[in-house]
Amino acid sequence: MVRDSQKSLPFTLAFRVPHDFRKFISACNRKLSEVCRSFEPIETAHITVKFLGHSSDHLNEDSIIDYLPAIYATARKYLPLSIYVRGFSTFQYEKNRNSVIFLKVMPNEKLNRFHQEICEVFSDAFDIFPHADQENFEPHLTLSKDLYPGKDQQIARLITRSHKMAKRLLKLDDLVVMSPNRFFPVQSQINRPLICPPVR
Repeated sequence: MVRDSQKSLPFTLAFRVPHDFRKFISACNRKLSEVCRSFEPIETAHITVKFLGHSSDHLNEDSIIDYLPAIYATARKYLPLSIYVRGFSTFQYEKNRNSVIFLKVMPNEKLNRFHQEICEVFSDAFDIFPHADQENFEPHLTLSKDLYPGKDQQIARLITRSHKMAKRLLKLDDLVVMSPNRFFPVQSQINRPLICPPVR
């Protein structure tokens, strides 16, 4: 079942995290259980490369399939892509309120170049997201968007402690376009019907 919050999510080019990384995400969630009411579904854990746009007449589940080979043509020189993650941090969508807690992706020039090239090559096709594109691109893995209010000091302590975590290597090769309902695998050739697993 798709949650209400997912219905407004844009189409998103992202790497799904390897299956064997889910145990580590679960361990992180346990550490954060006193400050988060709920967590993002582990089966949809991903690292965003680029938000593409909200559903419209121009961009929908049919039209996105036509873009997949062109996206692959740009992506292939970056695949597979190895990154490291370490430590927690937060985004603030409202002043003085932590609203998202995530695993930090350590600086990675190859991932930054990939994001930049997608922005340039598809500038006419996909929307610009000023808060998340170009110099504002901050790769991360969201853990929770449902934080308890009034826990800022406790969150700050958890973030400080998390800087001592050992860094974790992820080899990313499962590149998809995510819609609120489906994962569309990025492939060089598309044979219809395309099998797209549902977002659970």
